Amino acid sequence: MKVSFVEFGKSYKEIKGEILKEIDRVLSVGDLILRDDVKKFEENLANFIGKKYAVGLNSGTDALYLSLKVLGIKSGDEVITSGYTFWATIEAIINCGATPILADIKEDLLINPEDIKRKITTKTKAIIPVHIGGTICDMEKICEITNFFGLFLIDDACQALGVGKFYGEISCFSFYPAKILGGFGDGGAITTNDKELTDKIKLLRNHGGKPHPQLVGYNSRLDNLQAAILNIKLKSLPKIIKRRREIAKIYDEKLKDIKEILLPISQVYQEYNIKSKERDELYEFLKENEIETIKGDYTFPIEVPENCKKANQEVLRLPIWPTLKDNQIKYICQKINEFYN
Repeated sequence: MKVSFVEFGKSYKEIKGEILKEIDRVLSVGDLILRDDVKKFEENLANFIGKKYAVGLNSGTDALYLSLKVLGIKSGDEVITSGYTFWATIEAIINCGATPILADIKEDLLINPEDIKRKITTKTKAIIPVHIGGTICDMEKICEITNFFGLFLIDDACQALGVGKFYGEISCFSFYPAKILGGFGDGGAITTNDKELTDKIKLLRNHGGKPHPQLVGYNSRLDNLQAAILNIKLKSLPKIIKRRREIAKIYDEKLKDIKEILLPISQVYQEYNIKSKERDELYEFLKENEIETIKGDYTFPIEVPENCKKANQEVLRLPIWPTLKDNQIKYICQKINEFYN
């Protein structure tokens, strides 16, 4: 049995009629850049998240970068984030001219609040907790830290749409196709309760206020066609999350007796990340059995803390795409059990 990590084509076919109808409508009237569909998506996303405002952008990476820019992060500043994250989180800090300070993670792959406290200096200006794999960080402790030291808080929620409440001044999301809410290309957004930050990010995303720039901006717009597609897919998000949880439950039940692996706990299961000291051997074994997995290996051209190094060597991402069938998931579990037995 062949099992793919993602099944973009199958997901598309489930909503093909509705998608094609919307694409035809958008292209027929020529509403392509920052039109009503973008505004509608921003309203829908803000309502879903429980924030007053949302701004559609061209990627989750730009969401992080522009968030730092509007908060005034600059050269000489330090921003603390997780050492176990996709490179874009760190990249955004560097591109602002600031210095990324990498905090270590706990066994659950989430940033360790105690290590955050150890890394704070007089140069620290912001903290970016990364809600990796669809699991919320320990925000009660992190908020205590940001409040005590007077630091900005930005949620890297690019893997965590749907987990519930977000606590940052700004929360950042990605709509890359493989995300829980994925478009048919790149896309991203921020949400916030701050109108001033919202208005400034809207200026920054569109060349500083096209056609009459008020500041030096960027080209970071969510295009109207992607917004129209995301409006359709957002309606199905609760169903998508429900299916991911169902798949995770099968994994949990079928793999719980394997002492050599650690199973994840997540809210929405953007990823199903297991940990194993035999990760590389298991990866190759599953590949031989036509099961596509991905090594959770976030390596950078900069040093990372010890637990992050360990995670890079041990994390394996199992397929959890919502169109996968129960028998496919059970086949994966059968092969993993076979490997360890």
